[in-house]
Amino acid sequence: MDEIIDIVDEHDQVTGQELKSKCHKEKLLHRSVNIFVFKDDSFRELLLQKRSAKKGMNHGKLCMPGGHLSTHDDYLEGAKRELQEEMFHDQELPQGLVFEELFKIRKSADNDHEITTLYRTVARGPFTVDSAEVESCFFEDIFKLLEKVEKKPEAYTATTIFLLQEYRKKFM
Repeated sequence: MDEIIDIVDEHDQVTGQELKSKCHKEKLLHRSVNIFVFKDDSFRELLLQKRSAKKGMNHGKLCMPGGHLSTHDDYLEGAKRELQEEMFHDQELPQGLVFEELFKIRKSADNDHEITTLYRTVARGPFTVDSAEVESCFFEDIFKLLEKVEKKPEAYTATTIFLLQEYRKKFM
C-alpha cells in the first residue's frame, strides 16, 4: 500500500510530503521507527519476526517490528502503531507497556534513506500477528542472534543488521 509520508532534512525537520514509493525510488530522506521487544527486563531474549511472503520487499527475511511514520506522526506514536499493527493485530497494546527511546540515527538500508528511532520495550506476548505483515515470530537470545547474523546475514534485513550493530556498540 502506497501512502503519503513526511520528507525530512538532515536535521529531521519536515520539508514536505510524498508517496512512500517515490521516497524509495528517489532516495528522499524520511522517517521510520523500529522496536526491540524483549521477553523480560534482562534484555537478553529479543523478538524476531519473519516477514510475510505477502510483503513485496524483504519477504521471508527476519527483522524486528517497525515501519514508516505516517504523516505528522511523532516517533513514539509511530512505534506504538507499528507494534500494535504487526504484533498485537486486532487488539490493544498491553497496559503498562513502556517504550524506552534508545537512539535516533540516519540509515540507508533496504532501499530506505531514513532517520530512524529505535525503541526498546518488554512484552512476553501472546502475540497476534498480522499475516499480511508477519509470517511468524519468536524470541532469540541476543548473543546467539549476533552470531547467526555473522554466519548468515542474508537471512536478515539490512536494517536489522544495522540496528543490531548499533545496539551492540551502545549497550553491550
